[in-house]
Amino acid sequence: MKITCRFCGASVDSSAKICPGCGKVIPAYKGAELGKNNQFSTDKERDGLTASRLVTQTPYAATRSGRQMDKLDENYGTPKARKEHRLENYDPRKDTKTSPYSTGTGSGKQANRSFISNGVANVIKFIIIIAVGLVLYAVGKVFIVSHTNYDFNLNENIKLESNNYGEAFDSYFEECHWWFDFSTNKVTFRGIDKEGVEYRMVFGRAPDGQTAVKELKIDGKKITTEDADIMSTYILGMFMTPKEIKHVTATGKGL
Repeated sequence: MKITCRFCGASVDSSAKICPGCGKVIPAYKGAELGKNNQFSTDKERDGLTASRLVTQTPYAATRSGRQMDKLDENYGTPKARKEHRLENYDPRKDTKTSPYSTGTGSGKQANRSFISNGVANVIKFIIIIAVGLVLYAVGKVFIVSHTNYDFNLNENIKLESNNYGEAFDSYFEECHWWFDFSTNKVTFRGIDKEGVEYRMVFGRAPDGQTAVKELKIDGKKITTEDADIMSTYILGMFMTPKEIKHVTATGKGL
């Protein structure tokens, strides 16, 4: 069977390796014929691919010619590349090269893409964690203070009705509000007694290290330590009030 030399146009036997007209090596017949008719190459881009090479190409070969494949993979055509690029061996997760072709679903819709980058998402997560941590810290501080007792150094004949601030205030006030003030890093309390008098307290440390009311306002008037000892004069009576919880104390509007 005669074929045409791609270099000089001479008619050459298909089994010939060298063109008698120009002396150049003749590409394999099957590859040359396939180059004329198959979808992988145009007439100008025929590169003499053999049928076996076409079969063993990567999935890229579905829309790429041999020359284009050479640009995508420098090892194209080697035994190692043929092994790695077989369809059954191809792993797209390991493919770091630019995708040579894309497929459409035909839906006309683009895939949804997040407008939040990984960096922004991490910042948001960090802020959420910090916010949750602050809330837990505030609730914990309120819980600790409200369940703390105060030693009034009373003699053994005087018994207190309440064991901690929470029980004493629940018994004494008609309305109670605990919260944590982040601006001062202190636990604060607001209560209204049965006569409608408003008490506002700020907790801190007494000289002996106990948790005590360090600031007190009654109906807006500030009570100072110069006026009287706050704990003995104002808070002791609340601890001595017969225990009768009038409500459930909420840990606060200030959180």
